[in-house]
Amino acid sequence: MDPPAGIACVLLCCALALPAGALRRPGDRDSILRNIEEYSLVIPTSTDSEGRFLSHLVSGPPKARFRRAVEDLQHEAANEQIFYNVTVFGREFHFRLRPNSRLVAPGATVEWQEDSEETHIEPLYGNCLYVGDITDLPNASVAISNCDGLKKL
Repeated sequence: MDPPAGIACVLLCCALALPAGALRRPGDRDSILRNIEEYSLVIPTSTDSEGRFLSHLVSGPPKARFRRAVEDLQHEAANEQIFYNVTVFGREFHFRLRPNSRLVAPGATVEWQEDSEETHIEPLYGNCLYVGDITDLPNASVAISNCDGLKKL
């Protein structure tokens, strides 16, 4: 069953802690997927701070950043928080996220090579990266990119 258009689907594996670059070489992905015993297709939803459904639209364009007055920073931070609900293996998780433009270095790029051995390089934008926590899951942390759909970092 295909998900409705506009819904970002994320494949969450029980091994979310794969080492960086683990899926970069041809054949690695198939090898890893053969060894994973459980996985789940997840459809995240945008919610309010209490976890109430707002939308299936979870992707946002990179936001322009500009300098603001110091007294506006606290109010701005509260307004920039985003919230998502994700159900994995029958359990619902509520992500509380805030922007973190310092998660990657300025000018950082992502480089990968596909089966054609053609190298692709794209900028990694810092203005759509978020970090936060998961309610009811002490000591858990979340880092995502919301530049072009939800992606874990």
